[in-house]
Amino acid sequence: MAFTFVSALAALAVAAVANAESHTISFDNKCGKGTPQLIQGGKVISTGQPYTSNGPFSAGIAYLQTGECLFNGENCALLEMTLGNPTCPGCGSSTDISLIPPHALNVPVAFSYQGGCDGQGATCTTANCNTAFFVPDDTQVQVACQTDNVNLLITFCPDGDSPAPSSSAAPAPAPSSSKPAQSSASEAAPSSSSVPSPSSSAVQASPASSQAAAAPTVVAAAPAPSASSSATVPNRGTCKNKTRRSASRMAREHRRRLTGLSH
Repeated sequence: MAFTFVSALAALAVAAVANAESHTISFDNKCGKGTPQLIQGGKVISTGQPYTSNGPFSAGIAYLQTGECLFNGENCALLEMTLGNPTCPGCGSSTDISLIPPHALNVPVAFSYQGGCDGQGATCTTANCNTAFFVPDDTQVQVACQTDNVNLLITFCPDGDSPAPSSSAAPAPAPSSSKPAQSSASEAAPSSSSVPSPSSSAVQASPASSQAAAAPTVVAAAPAPSASSSATVPNRGTCKNKTRRSASRMAREHRRRLTGLSH
């Protein structure tokens, strides 16, 4: 009789252990920076290590501490979770992402259920994603799971990339196409050092050579002879008159000779 009672108690204990509720929260930080924070009841209960709750896990928060987050996740993206076996329809687990001010996206975040409701979760990679709370009435972004002993995986930077760097850290732009054109132009144009400067003798000789070169131009452009200069040129009419007077004089002299011979 006593043996039967002890056996019954042992069977009940084994059944209780087998049906014990538990939930494990794990982290996957792909950002390459920061420290995961899991907080419940004002205490940090994990900084990235898996945490298992032997029973329901209520009112927990998580975020990636990248230096600007306050204790309750202010200034950073916040995940809120309650994990529990459902005791009534809609009474199971629920998880969400909150960007209600003063919370703000510091790194992309995501979560997904494991060990039940597989594939259900949410991802927020931009500051205006449609999968996060921005006001308390955004209850449609909550993701529920009605499976016993469900686990939760929280991922930071699910694509393996942290947020885009600011403009001050952006790589320098590639050189514009105008620079090669300028360099080629400078290469084509002879430099001042490659052009020999004229010597002093060449500089002194330049006036004479310029005068010599200009001489033909002066001759070609010389004005026509003036009237006074043209008077010195023999005139054909004048020459004929002189010839006639000379012939008349010779005729007179010839007559004189003939008259003298006759006397």
